Amino acid sequence: MDQSITGAPNLSSFGLPPNYVSRPAPIYFDDAPYVESKIIHQPEVYQAADYLLKGGQRTTIIDVGCGNGRKLRSVEAGRHIGVDFGSNLSLCRKLFGEWGEWIEADFSSADCLAISELADEKTVVVCADVVEHLLNPEPLVALLAACYRQGAIVLTSTPDRIRVRGVHHRGSPPNPSHIREWALAEYAEFLAGHGLPPIFAGYTLNNNVERELKTIITIHDIAVDRACAVVAQRRQGATVEPFIDQRKAASEGAQNRPIAIVSAYNEADVIDEAGEDLIHQGCDLIAIDNWSTDETWDVLKALAARYPARVRIERFPEVAATHSEWRRILHFKAWIASQFRGRWIIHSDADELRRSPFPGLTLAEGLYIAQSVGANRVDFNVMNFRPIDPAPFQPGTLKSRFSYFEYGTRRDGHFVQSKAWLQGADTVDLVSSGGHIAAFPGAVDFRYKFLLQHYPIRSVEHGRRKVLRERQARWSPQERAGGLHVHYENFSETSSFLWPPEKLHQRNACFWSEHGLPVITDIAERRSDAGIV
Repeated sequence: MDQSITGAPNLSSFGLPPNYVSRPAPIYFDDAPYVESKIIHQPEVYQAADYLLKGGQRTTIIDVGCGNGRKLRSVEAGRHIGVDFGSNLSLCRKLFGEWGEWIEADFSSADCLAISELADEKTVVVCADVVEHLLNPEPLVALLAACYRQGAIVLTSTPDRIRVRGVHHRGSPPNPSHIREWALAEYAEFLAGHGLPPIFAGYTLNNNVERELKTIITIHDIAVDRACAVVAQRRQGATVEPFIDQRKAASEGAQNRPIAIVSAYNEADVIDEAGEDLIHQGCDLIAIDNWSTDETWDVLKALAARYPARVRIERFPEVAATHSEWRRILHFKAWIASQFRGRWIIHSDADELRRSPFPGLTLAEGLYIAQSVGANRVDFNVMNFRPIDPAPFQPGTLKSRFSYFEYGTRRDGHFVQSKAWLQGADTVDLVSSGGHIAAFPGAVDFRYKFLLQHYPIRSVEHGRRKVLRERQARWSPQERAGGLHVHYENFSETSSFLWPPEKLHQRNACFWSEHGLPVITDIAERRSDAGIV
């Protein structure tokens, strides 16, 4: 810091514009009138905290600035600690009594740092819309930074000045309880400059009624941040053994590239782009062709010729069959994976592009980070990209043609995607879940989900050919009777195979800041459960 946290605030250290006008004095915000309100502010901040408690195997939540306590009450944890002062804290004690622990603190005083002694690697700390209320927020941020250094995952939120007030607003805030307000980049810079670098900084819903992305949310995780720093160091000229030597290298315990095992049937229009993408994401590729009747096999041969040390191809089964038996393919994938103990394996399809939860880092680097913090399996969130116009699809244009998507809509198929794992001594079970979960003893999921960009229908012509002619006739009758292959049953000759753009989300320059939170947590699933997409 530029000064002692006990002194007057140093406005130049807050990251705000030089001409910003702060409110001269704070007005206490009494949260009591909102106990029974239908409006819940920052609802998904607490949902994200709930997710990270479960996904991070954590037991304690500390709500710094807990207000009336009802949002803290919504979070499942073994230990709930609410921190506030004045009538808000008195109300919490009256309403919730011994259900939680209630601690009084002045966030403008350095004395509040003592609360950090309650934080450790089993803790999630939430500080939702508090910082804007303080004449001097530095003691509060110092408290949060101390919790972060002790291993707690810290979540903060504050209203985004530009999205709420407009691009030209320079204070003072119209809300009489607010001293100052930040824009996203300013706020992230302010926190990082005070010892609290975010691994994610983006937007979340302002409340459960308006549902506008006008509130900033940040997530701070020192273990992940340190692993990211190691990745940055590894980028300074690290070398990797060629693919053909990987079994020997793996047996010697070397760190090596992940292997994507991709199955395909009649995917000639995308298999080359998907394969190239996996290679650029730091992975090796084993491609299995299920006896395609288009040019898929020829495309794969050309891809393997370009990358002989990175790509292996084969056909399965040994001879073409009348029906495609998905369970046999899953068994085969799991068997292949078992040959590469010590390697990350990605069970994927030809119409998918996969990304790490850290923009700028490759899929392979993201898996390294997951392993660095003790995880051996990764879950993915699905975004289905959809065609919105009748133009034909041109090979090689997945990333440029499709910009409209929807989150997953099926709990059994879209929100259960544990499809990357660190191969151990046991052969994983892919079959029991229909390929959605790599099950094995001792599985530990990474606390942040990865992104799966899915392109199942590329055009009207492709949809009709794939669904109505190529897939339906090849599905195994036994597997259909067992509940598999039902995801296209609502399509027929009268289906348009186009989606109205107004019912989809658009991927644009704000994609990660606006959609990052539902990607890396289970927020998309919670929205689906609530009937909100």
